[in-house]
Amino acid sequence: MKDPQDFIELTARLQQLFHERDNSYTLCVVIGDIECALLRFLHKINRPLRMREIAKMYEISNAKVTRVLNKLVRMGFVERYHSEDDRRSWFARITEEGTKMAENTKYKLNQFQKEVLELIPDEDVDKTYDYLKLFVDAYDKIITDSTDKSSRIS
Repeated sequence: MKDPQDFIELTARLQQLFHERDNSYTLCVVIGDIECALLRFLHKINRPLRMREIAKMYEISNAKVTRVLNKLVRMGFVERYHSEDDRRSWFARITEEGTKMAENTKYKLNQFQKEVLELIPDEDVDKTYDYLKLFVDAYDKIITDSTDKSSRIS
């Protein structure tokens, strides 16, 4: 059996590689991590969000949400508009340009994954998948269990 430290170093390396991959195929390097996360989230949910909902979800101030959205608005990725019910309330939604950017990023990431898969010998693909799934499932269980424990404590 491998030394646990070897495993820790390998998983840290994997995390770093994923981070570098994400940065190289997204605008996160240019627009910032929170802006990138918000753009991806708005694309995923595909509906307008109240700005105060965004602040609550990301646990940031309303002022920070305004700064982040202003940056995305200037780039043409997001638009803001007043609520019809309450003129003090603002909504944000992804624009067509923002959708294109999010989809282009997803396409590039999928292509990257295919290129990685092509480097694994055919006879090892199934075995690699099985081991990776085992690792991901274990990782997910630990995170889920720790989240459940912390929510019971609160």
